Amino acid sequence: MLVTLFLLARAALLPPGPPSFASPSRADTVPATYPFRVGETLRYSASLGYVPIGRATLAVTGLTRERGAEVFVLSMNGQGGPPGLGMSYAATSWVRTQPFTSRRFHRRVTQAGQVTEQRFEIVADSARYREEGGRQDWATPRNALDELAFLYFLRTTPLEVGRSYVWARYFRTGFNPVAVRVTGRETLRLPNGESAPCLVLHVTTKAGPSELWLTDDARRLPAQARVPFDWGEVTLRLTEVASGGGARS
Repeated sequence: MLVTLFLLARAALLPPGPPSFASPSRADTVPATYPFRVGETLRYSASLGYVPIGRATLAVTGLTRERGAEVFVLSMNGQGGPPGLGMSYAATSWVRTQPFTSRRFHRRVTQAGQVTEQRFEIVADSARYREEGGRQDWATPRNALDELAFLYFLRTTPLEVGRSYVWARYFRTGFNPVAVRVTGRETLRLPNGESAPCLVLHVTTKAGPSELWLTDDARRLPAQARVPFDWGEVTLRLTEVASGGGARS
């Protein structure tokens, strides 16, 4: 599953949840500076136990404008998997910088020769989204986030050990809420050889539980992720940090 191990990606590939017409909620705010900037590229190895099964990349590829607003362009790519279950995953997210909300999201998954490609336009101001080629608008939160944007949102959010957080911000409302419990701190070794204290996040979505380690510093790097599957527990470990880690100016 590779990059799809991160948070909501597994749930997003399940059949659609029931439509929701809940009242719009207040948008969360994020600071004027961010723990990431354009050019930041994070590379990961994926393993099943001690067996390497693939690799993944997260990147902030640019700043542009979408429907008149400044947006980050985020990308997520990966390939690999156990024998017979290999797949590739590619996603692009266009996320408004202020407030931090999704505008567009594209996803392409290839597995066993089958390709699933989805393109969503998210109009959070009007609390709706539509899949390209579809004829129906669906309800979405006004502060909507796709699965890739949600990961970067966690990097901007103050988190405390021992606290639990619940958000109903995923743009496909049938998969909400997303629950995060900060269970503690652990020290992990980063690609440059330094040791860094990390917040350990227990994340629960409709697809089940997973764990995410974020460095407990200004960079808030996703240093590790771990997700159990029927065929074993997969771990992604950060292997390279390129051109990033600074604040947005």
